[in-house]
Amino acid sequence: MTRRLSFPLPTFVAFRWLAMLLLLLPSQALAAIDVGALQGKLNLGRNVLLLEDKHREFDIEQLISRGETFEWGASREETINFSFSDAAWWVQLRVENDSSAPVRRLLELAMPLHDYLDGYVVNPQGEILRQWHTGNRRNFDSRPVAHRTFVLPIHVPAGESLQVFLRLDTHDGLYDATPLYLMDYASFLAKAQRELMAFSLYFGALLALLIYNLLLYIATRERPLLHYVAYLGTFFILMFSSRGFAFQYWWPDMPTFNNQMVPLNIGLFAVTLAFFSDSYLNLRQHAPRLTQALYGLAGLCLVSALPALFGHYAPVFHLLIPGAILLSCLLLGVAAWRGLCGDTLARIYLVAWSVLLIGITLYFLRVAGVLPYNIVTEYAVLLGSGIEFLLLSLGLAWKINQFKTDKLAAERATSDLQRSLNERLEGEVQQRTRQLERANRQLTIMARTDPLTGLLNRRQFQELVEDEVNRRRRNGQPLLFAVMDIDDFKLYNDTYGHQAGDEVLIRISTLLLDHFRRAGDRIFRLGGEEFGLLLAVDSLEEGQQVLERFRQALQELHIPHEASTHGVITASFGLVACQGCGAVRDVESLYRLADKAMYEAKASDRNRVVTCSMIAKG
Repeated sequence: MTRRLSFPLPTFVAFRWLAMLLLLLPSQALAAIDVGALQGKLNLGRNVLLLEDKHREFDIEQLISRGETFEWGASREETINFSFSDAAWWVQLRVENDSSAPVRRLLELAMPLHDYLDGYVVNPQGEILRQWHTGNRRNFDSRPVAHRTFVLPIHVPAGESLQVFLRLDTHDGLYDATPLYLMDYASFLAKAQRELMAFSLYFGALLALLIYNLLLYIATRERPLLHYVAYLGTFFILMFSSRGFAFQYWWPDMPTFNNQMVPLNIGLFAVTLAFFSDSYLNLRQHAPRLTQALYGLAGLCLVSALPALFGHYAPVFHLLIPGAILLSCLLLGVAAWRGLCGDTLARIYLVAWSVLLIGITLYFLRVAGVLPYNIVTEYAVLLGSGIEFLLLSLGLAWKINQFKTDKLAAERATSDLQRSLNERLEGEVQQRTRQLERANRQLTIMARTDPLTGLLNRRQFQELVEDEVNRRRRNGQPLLFAVMDIDDFKLYNDTYGHQAGDEVLIRISTLLLDHFRRAGDRIFRLGGEEFGLLLAVDSLEEGQQVLERFRQALQELHIPHEASTHGVITASFGLVACQGCGAVRDVESLYRLADKAMYEAKASDRNRVVTCSMIAKG
């Protein structure tokens, strides 16, 4: 027979409440936080218990009903950080209000990129008073407080205690460091205003730098300015997205796109950084192989970010983090090397990047709990990046000014060289012009004169005598023209040779020029040993006299000619005189008349002057 145990009703009620309290108590003791006395902001990093849900199988009802069976562990870090983990995590804290009035406090999960956050407020009776389901992968309006981070309002009645459970989960196992704060409304408002002012100044300064350099690029078309604008633009979007502002203001209903933007912007930031660093430091000129390595690492970062388009984020950061570290080390090394070589831009670049890396280091040391939270560690990245971009902008201004100085120097050198070349070219042109004029004169002379004797040639005879005939026909003036032929000149060439014959022609030409020097006299070599003489005299007798004087002077040269009947070089002359040239139709008629008279002289034993007159007698 089974014996049943029985207890008085008060004892049974006491056991029931004790059992419920035991169920609500975790495996480790958790000190309650007195929110009634809380003033300002409290970091909950060391005031919570953590539970790893490896298979994502727990729910809030299980935690309430079987709380003593789970292995809760105390957090030992100022900032909760699960890093890469395939589990879901539960966070528990107890709050109590020992004051006589209800209090309202705000619980802030100060990480805007956390994927999934489920929050529950449970009273001592195990009832869920409030619950929230929000996160960066849910629409922005799922947040109870419209803020870039996750803010949960906690209302604690007077004299009561509550438990708060937070379930943290990720899309594919990538957790960010998670600061957790509890504060009153006034402290949160002050913190939010302080942050908004800091971020407004920060993003406003970046935007001003971006617009200024974009306008400067449009005005100057300097390629480094365009690279700087692209580099600054990708960084601006990256920071605006990673700080939660883009999701809040730009695309609050696009959580998937919001999560894709952060890794993709990191990849684009690496590429624009490579292009900017290359043009800023002239790496292709100074270190072409290092430039290839730089673009290779930047391309690796961009390719590593592409899986984010398909919903994979943990592998992205497994590759992006070491790639970004290698890229940063390479840039610092190149900048240090160029700085040691005396490159001013490289020194500015090295200082700017060092400031940024110091800011990043301070921020992550604070996140890891190594450094305390203060205004320096909280805004170290903002301050470092702001100083970096300002220094780089100043460096670009110096670079462009240097470009202008070098360009002006090059333009001056080019102008001096061009002036020198123009002067030299002008001198050469003048010299060539003079040479050309001399050549033209020479050609003109050659075209007008006989090359052996220098006398006017037969072409000039045709032109000049025709003009003279026409002029004297108009004026009614007489014209006297004579043809002279050297006697037995063929026999002379046969006897003495053609070279001796040419020398005779030259001597006779010289003698002609000496005798016929009046302004109107013209002497022509008509061919071979035949010459034409246009005489500036007015009568046949005067013309015959000047020819007789020349004939006698030629004979007195005593140029030996054994084959001649006279024993020396002589010449025969045929002189034509016409009044007004009415009887002369053309130059050929005049020539034939003079030539006929010359042959009559030849027939009369040579060495004589025969005249032919067509002048009417008085």
